[in-house]
Amino acid sequence: MTDAPIRFEAWAPARAAPPPRSRLYSLEPIGIGTPEVESLSSYLNRLAQAHCVTVTTLIIHELRPRLGLPAPPKAHPASTPPRGGGRGLSQHLARQINGLGRIAAMWVDGLEALTGRRDLRFLTLLTWRAVLPTRHLFAPRIRWCPACFEDQRTTGHPRSMPLVWTLNPVTCCVRHRQPFQSHCPVCHQPLVAFSGRSRPGYCSRYGAWLGAAAPGALPPVEPPAAAAWHWPGWVGTTLGHLLQAAPRLERPPPRETVARAFTAYHAHCSAAGRPPGTVDLGPQRVRSSRWAQGERLMQIDLLLRFCWQMDISLVQFLTAPPPVRVPPGAVAMPPPSVPVVATVPGLLTGPRREALRDALEAALATAGPPVSLRAVAKRLHMETRTLWAYAPDLCQHLVHRRTVSLAQRRDRMHALLEHALREDPPPVLRRVCQRGAVPTSMAWYYYPELCRQIVARAAGERQQRFLTLQRAVEHAVHEETPPPTLKAVAARLGRSANSLRQHFPTLCGQLTARHHAYQQACLQQRHHACLEEIRAIALALHAQGVFPSINRVAEQLARPRNIASNAAYIAALRHLRRELGWKQ
Repeated sequence: MTDAPIRFEAWAPARAAPPPRSRLYSLEPIGIGTPEVESLSSYLNRLAQAHCVTVTTLIIHELRPRLGLPAPPKAHPASTPPRGGGRGLSQHLARQINGLGRIAAMWVDGLEALTGRRDLRFLTLLTWRAVLPTRHLFAPRIRWCPACFEDQRTTGHPRSMPLVWTLNPVTCCVRHRQPFQSHCPVCHQPLVAFSGRSRPGYCSRYGAWLGAAAPGALPPVEPPAAAAWHWPGWVGTTLGHLLQAAPRLERPPPRETVARAFTAYHAHCSAAGRPPGTVDLGPQRVRSSRWAQGERLMQIDLLLRFCWQMDISLVQFLTAPPPVRVPPGAVAMPPPSVPVVATVPGLLTGPRREALRDALEAALATAGPPVSLRAVAKRLHMETRTLWAYAPDLCQHLVHRRTVSLAQRRDRMHALLEHALREDPPPVLRRVCQRGAVPTSMAWYYYPELCRQIVARAAGERQQRFLTLQRAVEHAVHEETPPPTLKAVAARLGRSANSLRQHFPTLCGQLTARHHAYQQACLQQRHHACLEEIRAIALALHAQGVFPSINRVAEQLARPRNIASNAAYIAALRHLRRELGWKQ
């Protein structure tokens, strides 16, 4: 028996394709899916630190070209950005890229294309862009918790700036129960979001460490009392849960979520015996028809107060199904009270009622502009209806006086605007309103047609001035001889040279080039005239039998000068002497 050869199937080894490469490091974000997820501005600073470049260099040379944005003004593409940060790279930009608008989406797409990651949108508020407003959403300055920075350094974790620190309603650290810091303890200046020294945990101006270097290095901060901590602690916790829930959502909540949830909770309150027409959101009672109809989004602080009163979290309000109606006869628990100025409860008797009448009589006796009834009620920490209930006669006089004053003010405003339409040259609307001590918004509200005419006249006069300036600059460029300097033209027109460069860059460039060419031509002409004069003097000395030396020729020049320092003059004189047969 012989062993026959065994034939195996031939396998062609397939070469595996390499994974896609990214332009920048695929740096992993910190804290996605947790309340302390870092912000996109913090990720940018860490990404620049990983590439050993400044964040301004990374933005100007990598991100801006990728996003199709122009370079910042006065920043040459090949130059190094200043230590204090490139122009335009400010805290406003940090709020925009951490936010929920079009700029944030554009920067997220650009960074994901450069790094190869697909989770950078969770470092912003883009998930909640349809349900959160932009007004008062972010703090105006960079804030931080020194104890958190010290914990990051002690445990060896990378330093980062959580996104929750940038939100305006959050005022203190939930973990350490201490208020945020906004000024460097060394230079006492606020931080800059993007600069040559920007690093999480360090001052962007002098590089000082912002954490507590040792126990007791920072001034001791007493923990707030339980009653005072309840509201800010709840705000920080619920907004942290909002950031934590973003990666787990199947899709972002639509815009009608707020209107649907607000209407459902409003109906729930009505069934429980609370007033259906208004919602108590602080010292005033805010009408909610626009919120219920979806015409406007709730401001972030009012949205938080509403969730506080409903005893729900912000994530539950924006993602969970609305509640069912309270069955008839059921007793609903009163919502927790928001720490605001309370109105005067109960009946007013004795001194309190006399104090109310005294305040109204003092408002009527005021010599200045009449005070509104609402302002008096706010000063007394009461509601307007309370004043009407206890002093209707004084309220009627106060309202009538205020109405007459407003009517007279509107008449003066109308006369002021009509007079502005007859002025020559036409003034701008802002100057007209400043002259009459009238807010511009009030002028637009009462007399929009007059305001439009004033604005149109000012715009036409401004366009005419622009055309006049353009014709004057064009005349200086093409027709004036000799061509003047840009500074002379600007002084003649009563403008600055920088203003002309800003409005007419091409014409100013042509004027500068023409003046420079004229200067060069005059210099060459003077040079040739001097050479001819030197030649004539040398020939005259030669005819007299005198050696045409440099000093003799220089003494006989029409404008005596030292020609020995000019190589061209010396070379021409020597060449002439050789032609005349003189020994050098």
